[in-house]
Amino acid sequence: MRGSGGEPALSAHELVKHYPGGRNRPAVRALRGVSLDVRAGETYGIVGESGCGKSTLARLLVGLEPPTSGSVEIGGQPVDVGPKVDRRALARRIQLVFQDPFSSLDPRLRVEQALAEVLQVHGLHVERRDARVAELLDMVALGRRFADRYPHELSGGQAQRVAIARALAAEPQVLVLDEPTSALDVSVRAEIMNLLVRIQDELGLSYLFISHDLSMVRHISDDIAVMYLGLVVEAGRFDQVLDSPLHPYTRALADAVPVPDPEVEEARRDSSAPTAHSVFVEPAQGCPYSPRCPLVEPICREIAPVLLGTGDGHVVSCHVASRDFGAKLSA
Repeated sequence: MRGSGGEPALSAHELVKHYPGGRNRPAVRALRGVSLDVRAGETYGIVGESGCGKSTLARLLVGLEPPTSGSVEIGGQPVDVGPKVDRRALARRIQLVFQDPFSSLDPRLRVEQALAEVLQVHGLHVERRDARVAELLDMVALGRRFADRYPHELSGGQAQRVAIARALAAEPQVLVLDEPTSALDVSVRAEIMNLLVRIQDELGLSYLFISHDLSMVRHISDDIAVMYLGLVVEAGRFDQVLDSPLHPYTRALADAVPVPDPEVEEARRDSSAPTAHSVFVEPAQGCPYSPRCPLVEPICREIAPVLLGTGDGHVVSCHVASRDFGAKLSA
């Protein structure tokens, strides 16, 4: 599961999304200049707390919402993600798998109808549509016996497999997976993750995998970006970001992952810096993470940091990291 090293399968350039406020609600800056490259045949993981902009990013990439500014490319070709986007043509290239399969499946359609509908819309496999539906069910390890079932007759894991099969029916280049296992039982999550890995290896697909669970992201991702309040605060290869985090927020996320070793957990607690209050507060200026950061310094409250790189693809947006690794970091 490694890319070809050529043109990225999916690129986002400075994506911004602002939602205007109303009489009783403030304006929301959901994304504030997010850029990323998903390499062909690889998985790009997006991790962060609820409310950091992960799902907004997913909706912008697949054309469900227009960005306030910024651009998207698929296979090196610009994509019109504005209000006049050709959604049918875009859907052939990039598909979204939602968190809750039951909310994304039409309860009135049997499984075979849901899959055949996608084939019909895109004019695919006209002469062998029933056979293609059977192939898709086999691909997600369900089998033909599920073709006549309605969504309410499926378990959560089975419904998510159908949702994945429906996304694959359009024969896309890229799958955007928005928390695809978080609504499932723990025992089923590993099965779905292994299924996704197998399908990627067989079809050469590129994934954008969105999750708040670092263990899931580590299991499937090649590259990772950590988001906080609509910004990417750290990104790089998964081992760089998760094993050698530079941003204090990334360290906090990594430390929150349980380790099945009491001695390791105790040592982690003893060595960790005291945390600031955990309320989501966006300061008027400076680093967005400064109200929560245990390493905050005066400059953090005054000037917003920018993403700097170590020269090996690892980037971080943090004044403290810039000072501590100043010899390596550059714009």
